[in-house]
Amino acid sequence: MHRQGIEHDAITSQPTTMSQPIVRTMHWDNIPARILEKQKAVFAHLGIPLQQDLADKKPHGRWMNEVLAQSSSDDVIVICDIDAFPLNRQAYLRAVAHAQSGGLFGLAQFSNHKPGNEIYAGPMFMAFRKSLWEQVGQPDLLASKLHDAAEVMTVLAHQHHAEVLMSQPTACLQPKWALANKGVFGIGTFYGECDFFHLFESRKPSYDQLLSAVADDVLADRALQFTHYLELTQQLEAAPKAQARHWWQRWTR
Repeated sequence: MHRQGIEHDAITSQPTTMSQPIVRTMHWDNIPARILEKQKAVFAHLGIPLQQDLADKKPHGRWMNEVLAQSSSDDVIVICDIDAFPLNRQAYLRAVAHAQSGGLFGLAQFSNHKPGNEIYAGPMFMAFRKSLWEQVGQPDLLASKLHDAAEVMTVLAHQHHAEVLMSQPTACLQPKWALANKGVFGIGTFYGECDFFHLFESRKPSYDQLLSAVADDVLADRALQFTHYLELTQQLEAAPKAQARHWWQRWTR
């Protein structure tokens, strides 16, 4: 059954409870420190356990494989991108509850650079029991010629009749990509009924202002200030872009 959504340094073992599995996220060393700090602050404010792993230059799928390898069958695995977070605690709890029931939860994603044509539950925020991964054949979550990282989980979940629940993008500050024929997503995408936020392209330093603005509203327990986010986006778009230097200029000041 396919249901669309409504709504530390080294890899270590993953302690969980039935109600609050730890959310795992990884990052390379090119992510601005403010993004790490704001994500950590949001999770702490919402009372959601978070572990940020520095896994520099490691492919996302390989890191997810390692998280699975160090988990037990009954564990609920919750994966989150370093530039994403829930906007309220209930969104996290609903995702975990769906995973505990044997389903797969994720933010709706589409790989525009892969041959597949199906929207899938993306690991920007994803939850499932390890036993589901075992049930569908223990797939490698590394990106392949056919699928992006962890996309195969959705393909196999459908084949095994596991319920896939996806939270759909409902707004974004700078549209960049098509969500197949269902809509668009891009820089600063909001999912569900203001349930999740994903920045995208967080390696670009200027974008951390957008993530910080959204995080600050969550931390202050106030309504999301979309007018402010749009103003910031317009300012960033209008700012002069640094010109790429020719190869011979890189050796000179």
